[in-house]
Amino acid sequence: MKAPLSWIKDYVDINVDTEEFVKQMGMTGNAVEGVIDAGNGMHGVLVGKIEKIEKHPDADKLLICQVNIGKETVQIVTGASNVFEGAYIPVATDGSLLPTGQEIKRGKLRGVPSFGMMCSGEELNLTEEDYPGAGVYGILILQGEPEPGSDIRDIVGLNETVIDFEVGANRPDCLSILGIAKEASATLQQPIRIPSDKVEKETGDISEYVKVDVVAEDLCPRYIARALKNVKIGPSPKWMQERLRAAGVRSINNIVDITNFVMLETGQPMHAFDADFLRGSHIIVRRAEDGEKIVTLDEKERDLDSSMLLITDEGGPIGVAGVMGALNSEIKDDTKTVVFESAKFTYANIRKTAKALGLATEASMRFSKGVDEDNCEYAINRACALAEMMGAGEVVGGMIDTRKVRPEKKVIVTTAEKINGRLGMDIPEDAIVSYLERVFIEVKRENGNLICTIPFFRGDIEGSADLSEEVIRIHGYDNIPMGRVTGSIMDSLPTAREQFNDAIKDTLVANGYYENITYSFTSEAAFDKLCLPADHTLRKAIRILNPLGDDYAYVATTLIPSMLTTVATNLNRKSGALHLFEMSRVFLPKALPLTELPDEKQTLIIAVTGGDFFELKGIVEKVLASVRAVGEDVAAGGECYFHPGRKAQLFLKGEAAGEFGQIHPDVAENFGIHEPVYIAQINLDVLYGHRKQKLSFTQIPKYPAAERDLAFIVPKDTEARSLVRIIKKNGGKYLENVELFDIFEGAQLGEGLKSMAYSLRFRSMEGTLSDEQVGPAIDKIIAAAEAELGAKLRS
Repeated sequence: MKAPLSWIKDYVDINVDTEEFVKQMGMTGNAVEGVIDAGNGMHGVLVGKIEKIEKHPDADKLLICQVNIGKETVQIVTGASNVFEGAYIPVATDGSLLPTGQEIKRGKLRGVPSFGMMCSGEELNLTEEDYPGAGVYGILILQGEPEPGSDIRDIVGLNETVIDFEVGANRPDCLSILGIAKEASATLQQPIRIPSDKVEKETGDISEYVKVDVVAEDLCPRYIARALKNVKIGPSPKWMQERLRAAGVRSINNIVDITNFVMLETGQPMHAFDADFLRGSHIIVRRAEDGEKIVTLDEKERDLDSSMLLITDEGGPIGVAGVMGALNSEIKDDTKTVVFESAKFTYANIRKTAKALGLATEASMRFSKGVDEDNCEYAINRACALAEMMGAGEVVGGMIDTRKVRPEKKVIVTTAEKINGRLGMDIPEDAIVSYLERVFIEVKRENGNLICTIPFFRGDIEGSADLSEEVIRIHGYDNIPMGRVTGSIMDSLPTAREQFNDAIKDTLVANGYYENITYSFTSEAAFDKLCLPADHTLRKAIRILNPLGDDYAYVATTLIPSMLTTVATNLNRKSGALHLFEMSRVFLPKALPLTELPDEKQTLIIAVTGGDFFELKGIVEKVLASVRAVGEDVAAGGECYFHPGRKAQLFLKGEAAGEFGQIHPDVAENFGIHEPVYIAQINLDVLYGHRKQKLSFTQIPKYPAAERDLAFIVPKDTEARSLVRIIKKNGGKYLENVELFDIFEGAQLGEGLKSMAYSLRFRSMEGTLSDEQVGPAIDKIIAAAEAELGAKLRS
């Protein structure tokens, strides 16, 4: 909540400097995110009036201006074409400092002395929204006739200090200047000044201008309407424009500005309708119909459903309740009669509606947190009083208020003992009562009890514990006495699954891989880039009801698109060879539309560029080894987004556990990648289920291994794992390891044939193996390979 300090001071005296004020507010639970001093760092920039302009004798595009800056008239040379005699402009004098940090010094332009610089809006860090004309190319021409020599900060509103308060979800009352002022009042023990909502003169009757019916009373407990006639649309007074600008709101016109001002001041969102466009002069608050449409003030057509609350007239929607008005009822330059709306809508409905429509407004933000129903009347009366004071229109007598019964204020009974017992302190009862009264809670003492009546605007106070919180924050958190910590601290050990995940991450990081984190969302376009067929299971993704955008419209069924996007981004930034991984979840629905929660599968994805297929296969094997995976098997094959000849599937004890390979060149090009990229995607849930949970140890071998190399000539389409399986099956009890170390193809082998060479290691723990012990196993392997695969031993 951005609160201009001068605006807060309108309602409460602040008897300390800004730094101390921020500190004290923080110690009473009103944290400050930042302090913005608009003119900080700028000095020596004054108002100047151009008295005389002459052409530069040696430059066609330069002008020599005599500028009155109050105490003296100075000569300034400028190249701006929009200056004229009599114009009031900002002048950076000799030795002045601009917001950018630039220091201005006297100098010469084409031989003519210049004793300063005329400033544009941009050079003063101003935009068109900050000050009219600041967005114009050229020198900023000031409005009116400000006094020459005046500090420019006072003229353009750069003398304001704005405090950005961090407002918790439980304190919607502090989303207002008055709410902050009440907190300042409690903190500094200064009286609060509530601005007047009194209207001096009313004419006519509201019933002559509008009638109101609330159909959806469960979603709208209170709706108030008041009217202005003989409205004069025009700019707001300077003080109001500066207040709004300092709070980050653009001035539009006097009527709209009044509603925004009252919202910021009181926390109650308001809306103004052009009464001449209320069909039937009838406001109806009802639920929308499924498929109903509305064009909102941002000129966008929006689809509605029956869960949403509408403000309508007899011709259709004129606003989405608590979110945004319709284009057909906005205030125009020729508006003559205005109907003000001030209402209480249920916060849950407004929050859901704003999310569904993707509309986050200042009004919906406040309604979503909950507004004070009792504040509606004060806010609308305050708006009418301001309109009268500003001469914006005549206030029509009476109001329409749909509330039937005013709710009772909440009463909580407690004792000083209970409060102290909860706080672990010994605060006197008189002090407790004083603290509660400082936060506007009425307290009566009766038979040792404290009977506390809670103001309507403090809906967050529900019980005695909340009263204890109010007491301690006003007492001051810095006044809590120091003491020893009691109790014990429990050790928290990682779960088996957490240790499993950490082992994989540690292995990847140790091998030079960097962890990647992305959203768990994807898009229809991403599936198209993967070249997935229309009926592919990965396209059966869950659509988000209120996505951040089209790129995040679906829940991810695969991590490959997000990883390829990351790879493309890094390659475009010349990051060199990449080694990336991400551990996240994919969401696989059992049926669409959803009838039950989808399957969430934890998935590991690894990406390599600047390497090859075997580098990727190697890191996959290291990952499997890090968690002691068992039953590993690799087979040729994989999805269509992989290169048809460079892809493989991973199995663990026959269960599919993942896939890896080179991404198809066409898919890579779709993602803007112009070099080979290798991807592995592993189902960690399957991997976790096929790990050896208990470690077993063997002694270091005492005897040397017997190593043999076998090269087989086999048909070209024979998979390497086929021979590995035969070797392991027939290698006998002494076979310790088998590894493929060469693949060769050549004309000398014959058409359609290739050679695959394996290194076999045999070892006995009981002694050195002889040829007689190893030979039978070798013969059995050769015979089995010939019988099952037609393999021939290559000499």
